[in-house]
Amino acid sequence: MTIMNFSNEDFEESRGHMQNFPSVFESIKDLNKVQIDGLLSLASKFKGFAHDWQGLPIPFIKRPIIATSFLENSTRTKHSFAIAIKNLGATYIDFNADTSSLKKGESLEETLRTLHSQGVDLCIIRTSVSQEFEKFKGNAPIKIINGGDGTHQHPTQALLDLFTMKEIGMELEGKTISIIGDNLHSRVSHSLIDLLPQYGVKVILCGPEQCLPKASEIESPHVSLSHDVDEAIAQSDLLYLLRIQKERHQGEKTNYYETYPEKYGVSLERLKKHNKVIPVFHPGPANVGVEITKDLMESPYYFGYEQVHNSIFMRMAIIQAVLQNADKNLGIQFAGRKVQDLK
Repeated sequence: MTIMNFSNEDFEESRGHMQNFPSVFESIKDLNKVQIDGLLSLASKFKGFAHDWQGLPIPFIKRPIIATSFLENSTRTKHSFAIAIKNLGATYIDFNADTSSLKKGESLEETLRTLHSQGVDLCIIRTSVSQEFEKFKGNAPIKIINGGDGTHQHPTQALLDLFTMKEIGMELEGKTISIIGDNLHSRVSHSLIDLLPQYGVKVILCGPEQCLPKASEIESPHVSLSHDVDEAIAQSDLLYLLRIQKERHQGEKTNYYETYPEKYGVSLERLKKHNKVIPVFHPGPANVGVEITKDLMESPYYFGYEQVHNSIFMRMAIIQAVLQNADKNLGIQFAGRKVQDLK
């Protein structure tokens, strides 16, 4: 098997993209296009070493310690990060919030400062609170990667989706992608809206009225709304399906659930009716028989498993970028302090 020749020079080349990489990576808007292109390049290089991690030159002076703290349930994202951390040769800690001092009333900021003081270099966090990490950007208690915050952003998912689109050979400039489902509550959709237009992609948000933002809330001229799934499919070069997030609809009218599979669900038959030979993405977990049928998931059109596979390499690149950004102004600066210095 041929393995890509990946040297320390390759890391040095990527380092130039990472010097100003944010220490608190909350949102796609935190990155510029040069940094995004750097991540795509680094993820591609990591993918070339997928069968030979022992041969991967990791330019860390010390072995990093990385913690994950998922305050909401997760399978794909959490395990993807755990595997990415292991592949990079870092020490992995699964921080269990249910048995931590957070349950005793300690703030998230104090917990993160404590982890940093114990030598943890980076924490990957998922939370149900939207924009939870915004307050940390001016004075970061530790380096943070957003693993999904409420209904706000899921930037690493959007970046791995972009990476997958490129890996499967899509030319993005001038293409149209329909995101079908609960766009209003989907942090994945919000991140894709911020990311894809930078690559010349037009985005159609499609779904029931209760699942879409108001037209006045759309800031980008590259994003439009549709309630007609067949019209959206006819205009699209790729479909991105979302599940209906019932847990986000507390107190709202949800009478569209019963008719959703018929009106908005995508099946192999529906694609064939439009004579569409296009890729279908899904961030998971999929509600089979609701937004997508089993036969479509088992067809050559479905690329959800490629997304899962490529998640490892993109998240390795993001971890590498955050760790390499040379930011030393983190947490409590206690090194070298003495009682005699107190005034």
